[in-house]
Amino acid sequence: MGTVPLGQSAAVGALALTVLAPAGPAMAAPAGQPFDRIHQNLLDHSEDAPLMIAAHRGQWREHPENSIAAIDEAIRDGSEIVEIDVRETADGHPVLMHDETVDRTTNGTGEVSDLTLAQIKELRLKEHLGGAQAELTDHTVPTLEEAMLEVRGRALVNLDKGWAARDGAYRVLEETDTVDHALFKGSPTVSEAAEFMARDPEIQYMHIINDGNADVVGTFPDRRPVAYEVVFDELTDPQVQPAVLDEIQQDSRVWINTMWNGLAATYTDEASRRDPALGWETVVDEYDATMIQTDSVEALDYWRNGGDMRFWESQRGNRTVRVQAEDYAPGGEGVGYHDLDPDTCGLKPEGDVDVCDIEGAVAVGSVQAGEWIRYTIDIKRPGRYEVSARLASDSGSPGRVTVDWDDEDSTTFDVMNTTNDERAFMTQPVETRRFDAGTHEFVVNIDDADGFNLDYLQFDRT
Repeated sequence: MGTVPLGQSAAVGALALTVLAPAGPAMAAPAGQPFDRIHQNLLDHSEDAPLMIAAHRGQWREHPENSIAAIDEAIRDGSEIVEIDVRETADGHPVLMHDETVDRTTNGTGEVSDLTLAQIKELRLKEHLGGAQAELTDHTVPTLEEAMLEVRGRALVNLDKGWAARDGAYRVLEETDTVDHALFKGSPTVSEAAEFMARDPEIQYMHIINDGNADVVGTFPDRRPVAYEVVFDELTDPQVQPAVLDEIQQDSRVWINTMWNGLAATYTDEASRRDPALGWETVVDEYDATMIQTDSVEALDYWRNGGDMRFWESQRGNRTVRVQAEDYAPGGEGVGYHDLDPDTCGLKPEGDVDVCDIEGAVAVGSVQAGEWIRYTIDIKRPGRYEVSARLASDSGSPGRVTVDWDDEDSTTFDVMNTTNDERAFMTQPVETRRFDAGTHEFVVNIDDADGFNLDYLQFDRT
């Protein structure tokens, strides 16, 4: 199978990828509506409670993680909740930082707890998820106060990594009049959590449960947590059994993370992009999620609002054709592809190409210089098409690719670095070129490779 026009189904090995229209969860208040509506939705624990979207570290595909710009963009893109990470500086100021150190995401080094606020404010954030090879930006590390002033009246925040800093965080929320805008989160003892909630009726707390503490559900005295973050890697885990989920829903919401495998078995963002039944649809319908934390805010918002994922990031009808990297031409070694290393992933056993499941994305990985893959594409309407590629790489110099078009001409492009994570897929432009109607053949040649994964190539008629 060479091409997959959007609107049809595809098959990868034994995995049937027929795309289903979502039954459609109840929709939350669009970001931008008054905050009291969002807060009201948070407190809705009914069976038809609207699905709420939480943006993991903000919109990091467009701005540095945990930056003010990433927070703002996440709200604009449809999230009602922005997950941020909170740690305290040496002089007691809560700032936004996921890691214990500033090394990955800034141009500095050292532990947050060893640096003063003044020292941290001298640093600059790296783009996206950071990492040694990521470009430096002009963004600075925000304080929690700056973050709360950004979200005030617009959205909720989930304070991750911040249980140890809860006293300092609470002071900031009081000072900014945003106590009701925050979700404190942790997995302390029930008594410790209950004592903290009793401090202020506006405090909203979410308890994390996993295999080891599912039995705490229903044991909170007086006030229950407003939500439980349910983490599971097996469908047999006690925390996702119907009785436990039913108990949660009596007084709380169910929060499920879909960023990668192990947080919700294999129900991930990337799997959801292929077919919502492989991710979001199932965690909503089968595991009662009314809050989903995601790295794909816009896609989840599109699906939540009734969108057909076959057309996500595309135009409808014959204006778009997507060629999945795993759908290479038949013929085997030397005809459909040239691969220097036998398939190490096993998703496409009839060939040697490394077709891998990368946190739910079916992609070609482990590419090496000198390899090539042949594809065909069926163009229904002649015209100029914008060609793009969806890739992921955590290398500073991921590689270079040359695409040969119909044995007539070629295009060479450098693969973009998507910062610090081989599953951080992003789309990059390749070129704009004219295609006549009919079947065309192209070959993707790996000229140089230090490590990247290729999800698909897309052709959008301009």
